[in-house]
Amino acid sequence: MNRQDAKNAKETLRNIINSHTFLSALGDRAKSFDMHRALRGIVRDSLQVALHRKLLAALVVIGAGLRLYLMADKSIWLDEAFSIIISQRDLTGVLQMVVRTDTHPPLYYLLLKMWLVFGDGEVWVRLLSTLFSLAAIPLIYKVAAELYENKWVGLIGATILTLSPFQVWYAQETRMYAMLTFFVLSSAYFLLRGLRDGERKDWTGYVLTTIVALYTDNGAIWYVATITIFYLLSIKRFSVRFRQWILSQSAIGLLYLPWLPFFWRQTRQVTEDFWLPAPSFHTVLDTFLDFHSLNFPLIELSLIYMAMIFVWAYIIPRKTWQRRFAGLWLFVPLGISLLLSLRQPIFLSRNLIVASLGYYLLIAGTIWQFKSRKAILALLLPLVAMNVVSIGHNAWYEEKEDWRTIAGYVAQEIQSKPDGLVVFIPGYAELPFSYYFRQYDVSIRTQGYPGDEILLHPQPREVEDVSALMEGIPYVWLVVREIESDDPDQTVKAWLDNHGYVRQEDFLRKDLRVLTYDRWDKAPVSASPAPARSGLQAYLPIIHRDIQLETYIVRPGETLLEIALRFDTTVQFLMDANRLQDPHSITEGTELYVPEVEPDDSSAGNEGP
Repeated sequence: MNRQDAKNAKETLRNIINSHTFLSALGDRAKSFDMHRALRGIVRDSLQVALHRKLLAALVVIGAGLRLYLMADKSIWLDEAFSIIISQRDLTGVLQMVVRTDTHPPLYYLLLKMWLVFGDGEVWVRLLSTLFSLAAIPLIYKVAAELYENKWVGLIGATILTLSPFQVWYAQETRMYAMLTFFVLSSAYFLLRGLRDGERKDWTGYVLTTIVALYTDNGAIWYVATITIFYLLSIKRFSVRFRQWILSQSAIGLLYLPWLPFFWRQTRQVTEDFWLPAPSFHTVLDTFLDFHSLNFPLIELSLIYMAMIFVWAYIIPRKTWQRRFAGLWLFVPLGISLLLSLRQPIFLSRNLIVASLGYYLLIAGTIWQFKSRKAILALLLPLVAMNVVSIGHNAWYEEKEDWRTIAGYVAQEIQSKPDGLVVFIPGYAELPFSYYFRQYDVSIRTQGYPGDEILLHPQPREVEDVSALMEGIPYVWLVVREIESDDPDQTVKAWLDNHGYVRQEDFLRKDLRVLTYDRWDKAPVSASPAPARSGLQAYLPIIHRDIQLETYIVRPGETLLEIALRFDTTVQFLMDANRLQDPHSITEGTELYVPEVEPDDSSAGNEGP
């Protein structure tokens, strides 16, 4: 008797028990051993269903607590700000900007657009992802129970996803990864039911949820590839479902066809502009570690646990189609992404979040094969402990780009320094900055380098001449995110250093920097350095060892800027070399250290200020 027959038999028995005929004829026959055992089985199943529901509800509550904990503690970072700002455009604008500036399909942004009607605070914009992540907990329970035909395996899978630091992290981001997780699991649930029962409603559900996943994130393509490879490898087992499977795949292809031209356009953008380095062995290993327990401090323990799981999954037991399904779900996305990265690197753990679901199902099935309750707990509890440690570590110590503090610092500076300019390197760094800066009652001119961010500036300006950009600007703040890749020659900084701007204090926040420059005639006059404030790092001068210094006597009427130009150096360099706090403090006869030059060059330098 197969599973469906057993289910039908139990349902028939319940109906008989509830009928009047049964009650009137019960008599002594109810005492028969077979009937008693059947009744006891029904009671046991009912109690087990109730227990599973309670445990699953408890997991959802725990998952909610973990996903809501310190949700607003970390700042909105670049990718989140992109999601928010692009979703605030009108419907046509969203679709146009997605195709023009992004590498993802539009469905998440359209849903977020409706969500933002009720607000755009830090917690609210992230809550959409949290809800999808919570809904994925009972879904993976359903998927694992269907796959392994055992609801206890479903509970193990739900426990793993509930406590996964990888899933918790992206449940707190205003991005599409949690939504993708939900719809991919929905698709898998309908697929497994369709392969088992062949009912039209299941195949319809599979088609609809799969196409929604494809319009949510391109990572769903890895999942569709996995399903295709799995069915072709298992075609003998599911041969009776071939017609339904081929019709479903064809329907998915037809429904995705309208987006295909835009997908190819986005693919070309990735080829031209994507920033990822080529994947290495360490990149792949880090991805597995992210799936397993994101940022767990003791990597060795994670590696030992993963090795044990893979040994027990593929070496010790006999192979089953269920393990093949879970294994392909894990390894096919990784393999395809690696192959494509040979031409253009796209290998990134968050882009492969679909593959993490295969890992969780593989762990759940591998743990359950031991049957013994003690063995199951002995394998599951270490993973739970590692994940709890990782979640705490991520909540308390892992940082995102702190644009909240950066915007607050610049807003405070601007209040005492009007008519300045904020330059963003690169230009898209203005996205998260503007999200926080809007709350301050100040305004400032901004410019992206090498060009403005199109989402914020309908007519973006490109910087062709730094001199023209800085004309008449007394104060400049360089807000730097990736100067090495977007301005490798440090063009703007070098121009400021060589044209009379005095670098003040640097404001540092992990990978973000604010370099503050005052024009030499606006530089503060003080007898001692300004006291360092929280988050500030006083500029530390670097006098290169290969630069020889000589003394120079200041002539009547000379300024520090004139001397800097004469000796082909910067005002900041002279201030550092001579420990000057005020660029105006030099007078006739002051002895300065300057870079050593040939005798003929000292009088042949630039004379103009």
